[in-house]
Amino acid sequence: MKNLFLFTGDETYLISSQVKAWQEAFLEKHGDMNLAVLDGQEMPLNEIMAAIIAVPFLGEKRLIFVYGLPDSPKTRNVDKVTKKDEKRDEELKKLEKDLDDIPDTSVVVFVQPNPDKRRSFYKKLSAKAEVKEFPFMQGKALVGWLQNEVKKKGSTIDYDTSEYLISLTGQNLWRLAQETSKITSHSPERPITRDIIDHLVIPTLEANVFHFTDALGAKDHKRAIQKLHLTMAAGDNLRPVFYMIVRQFRLLLQASDHAAKNPKINPTSFAATLKLHPFVARNTLAQLKHFKQSELKDAYNRLLEIDTGLKTSKIRVTVEDQGELALAIERFILRFCCA
Repeated sequence: MKNLFLFTGDETYLISSQVKAWQEAFLEKHGDMNLAVLDGQEMPLNEIMAAIIAVPFLGEKRLIFVYGLPDSPKTRNVDKVTKKDEKRDEELKKLEKDLDDIPDTSVVVFVQPNPDKRRSFYKKLSAKAEVKEFPFMQGKALVGWLQNEVKKKGSTIDYDTSEYLISLTGQNLWRLAQETSKITSHSPERPITRDIIDHLVIPTLEANVFHFTDALGAKDHKRAIQKLHLTMAAGDNLRPVFYMIVRQFRLLLQASDHAAKNPKINPTSFAATLKLHPFVARNTLAQLKHFKQSELKDAYNRLLEIDTGLKTSKIRVTVEDQGELALAIERFILRFCCA
């Protein structure tokens, strides 16, 4: 039976949930005297190993969580290497060897969401340990997770409503968990509806920009202006909102270029190429269907004109007065939708 593990991946909420579940199960069976949580990057390495090989106190097992993978000092300039650095390097090499001699009475879990896979310690650990990956959840898996979370809280939510909630919050599981707790507390044992979500959930800025762009794709200038006004009413500074709109159109242009070169482009390859979150890549490709490339180029150029106006102070914006920028964006909407 494995007694050495590595929890890794982008989905930190799932990592945290797994750690919590293991801790609770261990505490129920063995108590807290043999549970240890260590800082792998700051704690002296000899102390980490001492904790790992320690004999259980009045029990059968010890459970040790080590947050962060130990690493040798970043300084590699010979003139700057200190004796402390040299000692750390020696201790790290010893710790790598000691991974082969973890006693059966200890269960050791290293936790590192995004490790540097080039490092010696990672290579040794990943070869020896059982690696549990927690990648970003998306698509049906994410909807299934959300429905299960709602069910555990005594309510229900259908597939389409789940997707709607995700579209407002993004795929951040921390945020989704927080919102489901709020919604189910407000409406216990009731099916969650769009009306309930609209009443309780404040969309992320990214969601507002996405729905704004959707409205432009549909040539619905009234809905686009409404989304802009809702964003302003929420108290968001318009300048970063504007630059997120610019970013979204830049992504759409890039997606259009990629699609022209590769008609079989998919969200996974697009996300990898531009280093995007899979959710952003999938939504961008879905939006692309509503735009012609010529429209995207024209829209992007008009947005750059507004950007130039901001940088040259032809469009003046202050915290107290964002009217000129709001007017410029509204004109952009009308020119795009009514051309």
